[in-house]
Amino acid sequence: MKLKTVTVCLMAVLMAAGCSRYKDVSIENVAVKQFNMTSLSTAKVKIEATINNPTGSRLYLKAVTGVIRLDNKSVASFTMDTTLLFTPRGISTNEGNLHLKITNLMSLFSGSFDLDESVLERLKLDFNATVRSGCIKHHMKFMDIPAKNIFEL
Repeated sequence: MKLKTVTVCLMAVLMAAGCSRYKDVSIENVAVKQFNMTSLSTAKVKIEATINNPTGSRLYLKAVTGVIRLDNKSVASFTMDTTLLFTPRGISTNEGNLHLKITNLMSLFSGSFDLDESVLERLKLDFNATVRSGCIKHHMKFMDIPAKNIFEL
């Protein structure tokens, strides 16, 4: 009986130690590799993501959904339709596809949207991501992230 108790306690400690590094996972870079408009309000975007994974197991970036805001007004929403795999204990890069849906066409057609370098300073991202490692899922929430800090265009 004591052997079962010790085994369960040991497994609990090991699982807690393995999960403690999830907070250290960070997005190093996201680069837009390809941008194709599929209609007036939708686009398919191929991205290359670089993530620092200090955990001891492979990470699968599964469900990513988010909103792009321009001057605190929602402009577009996006979802990722592929699962990205990142290697353990290091920085790795992988490519995936996003589906982008422009939700506020008026902000784009008004004179307030100029395509220059200052756009990245005004664009903010809010997104949720689900990361899976083995049988453990971890939900990450990123709010008010400047596009300038993430995207390399």
